[in-house]
Amino acid sequence: MCGFAGEIICSARRGADPERVLPMLQAILHRGPDEVGLWLDPAGGACLAHARLSLVDPEGGQQPMGDAAEQVVIVYNGETYGFERARAALAAQGVTFQTRCDTEVLLQLYLHHGPDFVRELEGEFAFVLLDRRHGLAMLARDRFGVKPLFFAEAQGTLLFGSEVKAILAHPFCARRVNAAALNRRLQGVFLPQESLFAGISAVEPGSYMLAWRDGSTVTRRYADLDPAAMGSTPMRFEEATEALEPLLAQAVKRRFHGDAPVGLFLSGGIDSGSVAAFAAEVAAGMGGLGNTRQLTAYSIDFSDSPDSEGEAAAATAATLGLRQVMLPVTTADLEATYAEAVWHSETLMPNTHGVAKLLLARQAKQEVKAVLTGEGADELHGGYVYFRHAALLAAAMTDGAGGKDGGVKSDLARLLREHGPRDGVLPQIAPACRRLARWREDGGSAQDGLPYVALRALIGSRAGRWLTSGAFQQRLRADEGEPDTAGDLLRWLAQRSPRARSLDDVSLSRLISALTDLPGYNLCVLGDRVEMATGLEARLPFLDRDVVDFFWRLPTQLHHGNGQDDGRHPYGESKRVLRAVLAKRLPETALRPKRTFMTPTAFSCHLLRSELARQWLNPAAIRKAGIFQPAMLGALYRSVGLWGRHRVYAYQLAAYLSMAISAHLIQDMFCDNFAANLQRRAPMSLADLRQRLGLGGPIDRAA
Repeated sequence: MCGFAGEIICSARRGADPERVLPMLQAILHRGPDEVGLWLDPAGGACLAHARLSLVDPEGGQQPMGDAAEQVVIVYNGETYGFERARAALAAQGVTFQTRCDTEVLLQLYLHHGPDFVRELEGEFAFVLLDRRHGLAMLARDRFGVKPLFFAEAQGTLLFGSEVKAILAHPFCARRVNAAALNRRLQGVFLPQESLFAGISAVEPGSYMLAWRDGSTVTRRYADLDPAAMGSTPMRFEEATEALEPLLAQAVKRRFHGDAPVGLFLSGGIDSGSVAAFAAEVAAGMGGLGNTRQLTAYSIDFSDSPDSEGEAAAATAATLGLRQVMLPVTTADLEATYAEAVWHSETLMPNTHGVAKLLLARQAKQEVKAVLTGEGADELHGGYVYFRHAALLAAAMTDGAGGKDGGVKSDLARLLREHGPRDGVLPQIAPACRRLARWREDGGSAQDGLPYVALRALIGSRAGRWLTSGAFQQRLRADEGEPDTAGDLLRWLAQRSPRARSLDDVSLSRLISALTDLPGYNLCVLGDRVEMATGLEARLPFLDRDVVDFFWRLPTQLHHGNGQDDGRHPYGESKRVLRAVLAKRLPETALRPKRTFMTPTAFSCHLLRSELARQWLNPAAIRKAGIFQPAMLGALYRSVGLWGRHRVYAYQLAAYLSMAISAHLIQDMFCDNFAANLQRRAPMSLADLRQRLGLGGPIDRAA
């Protein structure tokens, strides 16, 4: 919905200064093109800035927003669904509201109930609330990390922003890549509390942080995925299908919210097709969305790729009676927009999927301000193929008949013939590999095999040692000791979710995916960051609290069985319950095999033959960034023509080299030449921003 940034002073040595905050606001203006606001604490303790995308109460709801005495002030980004009930309850207690927006409701909930009011919120949001009465700031983020929120402490000042670039724009912030975080992401591990930049952290999903004027902080988790609850509700398949249908219908209906038009993203897959089917029913029930505009689905046709889902998306839209806008996208379009997508996502990009979403968001923004999307279903309903791979690996390690009679071995071979790295399946992870790799804690006895993601990191670490430079390896050791990405993940998991060790392999993989990959990668590179780059808000029905709780408690075999398709179940491959619900509306789509969203550059390696690659993968660029060994990375780059003809190797090669391109872009954009990049890429100059805020020259701090 919006973007915000600011500084909160935790030192008596200085006061807040809007001159330091204006560049922060400039850096996130793309998130809120409709309105800007700036608030300076009269006592000099803070300066808050906000860029608004007005979706609820366009005439009211300006931010930063304070109570009548401006003792409590909030900046807010996102949507809170069902806030009208809380508003009515507060009004019954005598609260008078000045606006119709959810921001004011959150402000009043805090005034009446304190920080724990956030436990009752349903939606996609992040906010910072300053309580001048108690010298306290509250930084909070939604349950699943849909909306981002970063913070840093520098020179006795708490800095915060909806994106990392807002903090980097502050003069107190050092601009350095976090070598350890970069190394982990190169190996496929996304810890949710870290950014790619030294000294800048993220508020974890489902948490809020309290920061006091003396600089002390405490973080509290208000929502979590409980390992003990996973698969805990006994349920037959028919019962599960009957239970999911109204939950998903309600989740979609909740997200037709606000005063601005809503559309949806539609591919040819199960997830977006399910959202589209229920959205079409909601729109029909609302009389065409309350006006004459037909519900619109926005889709991509990769015009030079056999992997395009444009035809399937068109068929789905026609069946549901949706108006469709089909955006043709070529490899040249993806390459031309790649650097812009890195600027907005602020992380490594192993492919051009996020680039495609940025182009689609730009198209949709011409007509709507919000879209419904299908993110989250794979993590929660066991959709990824590597979950089945993990289940088969676990079965192969047992002493049961399945591990001895060759049945599991045959199923493994078939899965590896049909799937590979494009689906997250690494053929290097075999039963023998899993037996050798054990999960140990501080020298303790060997336990069960490592989670799939940890095995993926172990394999990635071999390439990392071979390809990264000696100087980069020295930085890693200086910061955190000997690199151990798999160990980092397991130590984080043991602290974050101590009961996770009790889970079976597939359940553990789903938990890790939901806690790390979902907020750290999918909701960033494929979600909020590239959508809000155009001022378009995405809403995610599969991350509705009730839908998540249903999937979390669903027995494992109702997701995708034990990893083997027994041939008797019509929805045996994956996401069985969701497919059964969808079959009532889109029977052909429900039976369609799982397909990973795939852009054409992934297999053609076309990106690696482009001018972009030549600019950022030449020896001089490699040496200047200092991350990779020029000889080794150069040799890998020169092998594109050889390995590009083999689909498995082409994908792995393209993914690593694409990450290298994005790593070099990040070093240049955010560290070496940040000021120039900000001025070139920001929607508005500082001079124009001053004028829009109604400011003249330098701001008078006493005003």
